Amino acid sequence: MNQALIDFQRHLKAMGDLGRDHLKACARDLRDFRKFLRARRVASWEGVSDVQVQDYLQGLAAAGLSPAGLASRRLLLKEFLDFLAALAPAPPPEEAEQPARLLSEAEIQALTKALEGAAAASLDAHLEHFYHHLSAERGLSPLTLESYARDLQDFREFLEARRYASWQEVSLADLEHYLAAIAARGLSARSRARRLSALRQFYRFLQREEAAPANPVELLDSPRLPRKLPRVLGEAEVAALLEAPDPATPAGLRDGALLEVLYATGLRVSELVGLTLKQVDLRRGVVRPRGKGSKERVVPMVARAVERLELYLSQGRPLLLKGRESPYLFVNRRGGKLSRQGFWKLLKAHARGVGVQDLSPHVLRHSFATHLLSRGANLRVLQLLLGHADLATTQIYTHLDAARLRRVHRKAHPRP
Repeated sequence: MNQALIDFQRHLKAMGDLGRDHLKACARDLRDFRKFLRARRVASWEGVSDVQVQDYLQGLAAAGLSPAGLASRRLLLKEFLDFLAALAPAPPPEEAEQPARLLSEAEIQALTKALEGAAAASLDAHLEHFYHHLSAERGLSPLTLESYARDLQDFREFLEARRYASWQEVSLADLEHYLAAIAARGLSARSRARRLSALRQFYRFLQREEAAPANPVELLDSPRLPRKLPRVLGEAEVAALLEAPDPATPAGLRDGALLEVLYATGLRVSELVGLTLKQVDLRRGVVRPRGKGSKERVVPMVARAVERLELYLSQGRPLLLKGRESPYLFVNRRGGKLSRQGFWKLLKAHARGVGVQDLSPHVLRHSFATHLLSRGANLRVLQLLLGHADLATTQIYTHLDAARLRRVHRKAHPRP
């Protein structure tokens, strides 16, 4: 069985259609199928039946593999088994020769359906390879991958409705029709721009893999986005919010530390709830969050945040864990990792208690940045603290502090 896998790997390399990472993924998936067969005492590839293939795929579905992943795995198994069948010795002439006959209408319909299924599987296979590239090579977070998958799956369904068999068939007119269709569905300019960006990245990947001759998305301009300044809390509102949690309870100690660390560091909510004990250095007063692209940065904390963290770690966290262990800094009432949704709910509850409406975690991040800038922080330093890859992203905060700009202008201008 091993030799057949080696021969198939050489066959894929000779075709030249897949990159090195994709070849590794194919080899891994086939080894997984071989392990499944061995557990059922199948000693050779010749003994594989369609029922066993279906059982294997159903097991993957039950384990949570995505529909796109299932389609990719099904396509790989079909290609592998077809490859083995082509290597099998030809039957004797008397067995190979069959009288010619016409296909019945039912057989033609079944064949057409099978071809449509193969086309859909081909579309899904390229998407699965792209997601693997985003995860393994670019290190994107699961949330970002989920966003890409949601946007690209919508376009894939648009193509499937038009019975397209490959991404290469997509033209500029198709893309314009798709953008018009999602605009008619009521998607905002920002959402349409995000869909277009995902498609642009995907087609660049297809070109790099030599799976598409051109990138028609490059010929389209992104929708014009309205300039919208983020909401910011005043310093008094932030102070009231930070004092809202009850320090007499373990959950209150945790919430107080959460809010204090968020305002002290300006972390993204996913970075905050994803902090582990190893990423926190209370002696130096810093945290080392892992941001977008799995890039780690060092962010200092103020003394008050360190104090509340120490109190939570010594008195609150052990009571929440109840003897269990967790690598994560912030845990829920069951001792598990605090989720983004869980933090969102507790933040809203504390905000309502102090009269602040419609508060999101990102508002505190915006408030952190604006308050630092108003007190003289350098824009470049702020970029490093926030983990922005581009300074242009940070520059939006210069529009939020008009009072500081007026003071600097009056002080610097030579005319009174």
